Amino acid sequence: MEPKQNKLEELKAENPFRVPEGYMEGLASRIMSKIPEDEPKKETKILSLNERIRPLLYLAAVFIGLIFLFRVIINPATSENDTWRGESEPVQESGRMTDEDEEYLEYLQQEYNRNLLTVSLENMY
Repeated sequence: MEPKQNKLEELKAENPFRVPEGYMEGLASRIMSKIPEDEPKKETKILSLNERIRPLLYLAAVFIGLIFLFRVIINPATSENDTWRGESEPVQESGRMTDEDEEYLEYLQQEYNRNLLTVSLENMY
């Protein structure tokens, strides 16, 4: 008995997939018999107030945790004498700008205008 190496040539002529005899005659009735007549009613689960609010509380806790985390990362050393500028003098509570603040704002405005002019000139050419 010699094993056949190339069975592909033999299978080209015929389809190896066949439907069993009599399969299609009762197919529709068999499928319809398996489908229930009435759809089962789904029970509606009544959620308590606690179950409805719990995801919102978790979400709020995550946001609060992230806020505290970013505060620690951005400003790790906080004490009564620290300011946002890193100086040792306390922050002015009056809300008025000092001469130093005005000079700094003028500097920022000049830099902004200079950079804006540079970008617009580069875009022209």
